[in-house]
Amino acid sequence: MTLVDARPHPTDDALPGFDELVHSPIPGPVEAIYARAGTEIETLRPIQASWRPGQSLTMRYRITANRGDLAGSNDIVAVIGELPEGVSVVAGPDGEVGVWVLPDDPLLPGLRSALDVPTVSKLLADLGSSEEASATRLRAYRPGRRAVVQVDAGSSSLFLKVNPPSRVEALHAKHRFLADHIPVPDSLGLSPDLGIVVMRALPGADLRASLRGGRQPFPSPEALASISASLPDPHPEWRSWSPEETLPGIVDLLVTLLPEEEGRLQGLVDEIGDDPGPRDVAVHGDFHEAQILTSGADLVGLIDVDTFGWGRAGDDGATMLAHLHLLAPGCQDPRAVIGLARSLNRIWDASCEPIRLRLKTAAHVLGLATGPFRVQSENWPEETRYRIAVAEQWVDSARRLNESRLTPVSASSHNHH
Repeated sequence: MTLVDARPHPTDDALPGFDELVHSPIPGPVEAIYARAGTEIETLRPIQASWRPGQSLTMRYRITANRGDLAGSNDIVAVIGELPEGVSVVAGPDGEVGVWVLPDDPLLPGLRSALDVPTVSKLLADLGSSEEASATRLRAYRPGRRAVVQVDAGSSSLFLKVNPPSRVEALHAKHRFLADHIPVPDSLGLSPDLGIVVMRALPGADLRASLRGGRQPFPSPEALASISASLPDPHPEWRSWSPEETLPGIVDLLVTLLPEEEGRLQGLVDEIGDDPGPRDVAVHGDFHEAQILTSGADLVGLIDVDTFGWGRAGDDGATMLAHLHLLAPGCQDPRAVIGLARSLNRIWDASCEPIRLRLKTAAHVLGLATGPFRVQSENWPEETRYRIAVAEQWVDSARRLNESRLTPVSASSHNHH
């Protein structure tokens, strides 16, 4: 009897080399980099994948080797399709592959500087700070897009946000603007050439950690909802995308990952539809529990405001509801997290159209459904299908709410009031 591997095997005929980078235990172009450095790969684990079907694929691997220039543990990024300018090119069996070793990201020229203690100390001095850096560590990284580096400086912590240089002026401006209105990390300054914005850390812990660990008390639902409601009017050119607007590209990827789910996904897209409302509400743009800093029941601050801008009613609420419902099963006290989500749902039902809020939440859940593949989770097909099912529950909730509005109230029911 032959055992058939039922695990999906994504492929992309428009991107030569795709199978090699995604499915090979040790991709040839990556092995070539190590051969040049005079060493062999001992272990290789894919930890990130960013795939735009037919256009580009970016893979990040964590690799260990025991000698040569690449001894120890390193992160290697390999790109096919649209290659960034300045990337080292390796000839693979199926075409050219762009490869770099972290932190030498060609689109984030400031990343190596942001991780180098003497360079950071000089940058702080140039910005008028008397603090000296003593240690740096990479806290977040999306190849070619952004990185966050934590810096220990004296008794305080700073964060360096590293972006493509063309984007740092707007990021610096948003932080400076918002710091006058709400508690966000203030920008101490920027290096336009390197693409670095320097920010002072806020105290407190992110709400996600508290929810996961079941550490009560949490801030009240009313306090959490008030954060988004208190955002000032953005500058006219700052705009944020609603969950419905990003859905077509997300569903294209989901259908490519799980072709057998195409009917389900298309049905969800049809029911979610577009938001016809005006883009006239100030939104954070990525408003969820990991962006909120708390100290017990007290709110301390709001972080990651890169996406702040003009959005639509319900955009921020839907983002938070989607995240909380997906977070709850992995928390110490899932019922408390779902209870918080339901209380927030009631608050937002009163301030925006409840059916559209549920459809937006479904759209955002689908946006998060690409996450298990992106982080190369071992069980990404099952985790992705679970998230599609959660989106279906939100669409079903919107449908039932709509039907209840369309059902005429019987005469007998009036007599009970």
